[in-house]
Amino acid sequence: MSTTPNSPDPKRRAGKGFIVTVEQTPTIHAAALREGDTFALVGNDSPLTILTRRRHLQPLWLLGLEGHNSPITLRDDEAIRPLRMLRAFDLTCQICKRTGRRVPGLPVHRIPQPWICDQH
Repeated sequence: MSTTPNSPDPKRRAGKGFIVTVEQTPTIHAAALREGDTFALVGNDSPLTILTRRRHLQPLWLLGLEGHNSPITLRDDEAIRPLRMLRAFDLTCQICKRTGRRVPGLPVHRIPQPWICDQH
């Protein structure tokens, strides 16, 4: 859960409920990337956005990047810094068992765990 001084008060999140999150490591493996994700190579702050992603000889990925004429290759286990990774999660309320889909940005909002819906 975010601990920044300007974090919103959970009571003001009407209509969304409350999600507990687990911090993501500062680097992840390139195998976790998908089209539309933005990342940076370790030691380089330039953001790279993936337009296309396809397998290129195991264990390599061939990535077409926004603003680049030629693709790059990354190994499955190559460490990258995620900057934008939207993922959909189907969560179940820990109290009433109601389900809901949430799409957090993993580098900012982290990996969702338990969820309490807005009915409680």
